[in-house]
Amino acid sequence: MSNKLLGEILVKKGCITQEQLIQALKDSSIQEDMLGNILVSKGLLKEEELYKALSEQFNMPFFPHLKDARISTDAVKAVPAKFVQHYGFMPISLEGTVLTVAVYNPMDVWMAENIKLNMGFRVNRILTSRQEVEAAIHKYYGAVAGTIDKIMEGKISQGTKLAKDESVEDIEKNADEVSVIKLVNQIISEAIKMRATDIHIEIYVDKVVLRYRIDGVLREMKMPQDAYYVEPAIVSRIKIMCHLDVVEHRIPQDGRAKVRLLDGQEVDLRVSILQGYFGENVVIRILPSQVLLDLDKIGFSPEDLKTIVRLLQKPHGIILITGPTGSGKTTTLYTCLSRLNRKEVKIISIEDPVEYAIEGITQIHVNPKVGLTFASALRSVLRHDPDIMMIGEIRDSETADLAIRSSLTGHLVFSTLHTNDSASGIARLMDMGIEPYLLASSVEVIIAQRLVRLVCPTCRGKGCESCSETGFKGRKPIYEIMLIDDDIRNMITEHKSSGEIKAKAREKGMRTLMESGMLMAEQGLTTKEEIMRVVELE
Repeated sequence: MSNKLLGEILVKKGCITQEQLIQALKDSSIQEDMLGNILVSKGLLKEEELYKALSEQFNMPFFPHLKDARISTDAVKAVPAKFVQHYGFMPISLEGTVLTVAVYNPMDVWMAENIKLNMGFRVNRILTSRQEVEAAIHKYYGAVAGTIDKIMEGKISQGTKLAKDESVEDIEKNADEVSVIKLVNQIISEAIKMRATDIHIEIYVDKVVLRYRIDGVLREMKMPQDAYYVEPAIVSRIKIMCHLDVVEHRIPQDGRAKVRLLDGQEVDLRVSILQGYFGENVVIRILPSQVLLDLDKIGFSPEDLKTIVRLLQKPHGIILITGPTGSGKTTTLYTCLSRLNRKEVKIISIEDPVEYAIEGITQIHVNPKVGLTFASALRSVLRHDPDIMMIGEIRDSETADLAIRSSLTGHLVFSTLHTNDSASGIARLMDMGIEPYLLASSVEVIIAQRLVRLVCPTCRGKGCESCSETGFKGRKPIYEIMLIDDDIRNMITEHKSSGEIKAKAREKGMRTLMESGMLMAEQGLTTKEEIMRVVELE
């Protein structure tokens, strides 16, 4: 322990006055809190000034940023996660029997004694902020490592053999049920905190891989080796949350769950469980219960927005949105429907599955197992006197034919197709057996869409804590809007190729996906490399 007094150091440095010190000491006694915390909370002292003074008081080197300390993987492997998280320190380096650790509380002397007692290391300490320690623990150990350590510790203390051939029931008996619940909650809450849209839990021959899809890109998260032994319990817990069959491991299962976070926010989860070669794999789609469906803010340019608003006012016809899975097609459809959603209009949607519940719209969840397909649902929907219909996806010729005939009988129809660009949508529908003259007379516009990552506004693409060192934060759509005018209609009826149709649309002013993306890159919102990654070369 140091013989120097923190208050005297701060006064000597000119950080605070003697009067401020006397008052802070009184407050510290009343509130039973440390002097440094009182001064920072009152705004009399900056956190970095406090740590610099503590560094002088305890003669410890101060590192404002732990990345400057060069963290060793050997040191991380040498210290269990539960130990690190319990005492709140970060292993930095291991040289022989000397372990250097970063701490934020230099007065915690028992931590060093316990490391020596349990692991046999002599401890050398450096000082940094609590935020830096917690960020490093999260980066090098992962959010769930401590919980898995506790579960495994409980299994070992009960004499349980660590083998993957245990049944789910055995694992749940031997593992602390509360800890498994906590583990699954941590996985989900961490994903939501990191703005992930999907959680992937995959099991292989001797390990479990946890990946989050953030801004459209999968990012692997830290999972300890011991997660392999509790993976069946994780899957079992997720099944219970979704009211699925816990003892069924042979066939795929799909379900939904709703969770509430500490801040009161509710989030819908769409869960899919699939039996892989080494065990059951899980994908959880994270769907916010409330989503902003504002056509003015979705990402259309001002001129494109005028075009879309004009198209939404048409009494009949088909509006198609194309793009691969995860390109934001459904969100764009919902946003268009929200603009049209009013008491005088009957809107019915047929979806697989229903992503967001919207009041005022009759939403039907297709269920092929009981014969409720897009086509069969669409036939029934027509008898419910709709003005506007949304078909989640045109997958077959029967659905395509019904959608086109619905538009020709006075309905405005929205739907999606899985094609790479707008002109390919015409070829796709023709491949389904739709006559060109029917296409030409029913389709009003085909919109191709992609989502591109935006440059992080904090670091402008260099990589920082805010964007998890990726350089990107958030996404925005780019569009290719092909209006079906008389010239395009003639080309469709003449069986012109999609390349020729696209060339004609460009002559008339259509911006391709690549051109829209490069325009966004020129504005500094994204990078050319990101556009090249998302959009195929034309």
